Amino acid sequence: MPFSGQHLKSLGFLLVACALLLSGCAKMYGLKEDPKISIADIRIQEVKAMEGIFLIKLRVLNPNEVPLDLHGINCDLEINQRHFANGIGDSNQTVPPFGTAVVPVEVYASVLDVIGSVANLLHAAGKTPTKDKVVPYTLQGTVRIGVHGFKREVPFKSSGELSLKGLALPR
Repeated sequence: MPFSGQHLKSLGFLLVACALLLSGCAKMYGLKEDPKISIADIRIQEVKAMEGIFLIKLRVLNPNEVPLDLHGINCDLEINQRHFANGIGDSNQTVPPFGTAVVPVEVYASVLDVIGSVANLLHAAGKTPTKDKVVPYTLQGTVRIGVHGFKREVPFKSSGELSLKGLALPR
């Protein structure tokens, strides 16, 4: 049986209404703003023949009235406007309303990226960097969050300055 014009209009209205309802579910449940993510700390974990492993602690701020369930983070890190490392972390934590959480993420850098970044820093400084030297960073990626059973991936990007003070090799 063919659809009449009225049936098609009704079906179209129903589809648009469903799409609006689904896209607004997160907003209805109190998610008014995306979480804000920045670097809280970075440490060298291990240096191997072909890669360096760093532990980045990410600070996740929840500016909402509802708790956020974190289900994972992936990120790329640039230091001094040069690709440095990327990583992924399985984070099963809850960030309380108007609260924060620190999420550890291991990131991996190829030895070539590490050497290139150090050479870039030395060139920019004109000498060996001092312990209190700071360098700009850009962190971007996605965080998978859940609110009242609804899950979605939220892109993030933050920037700031890193101190070279804590980047001593592990003993």
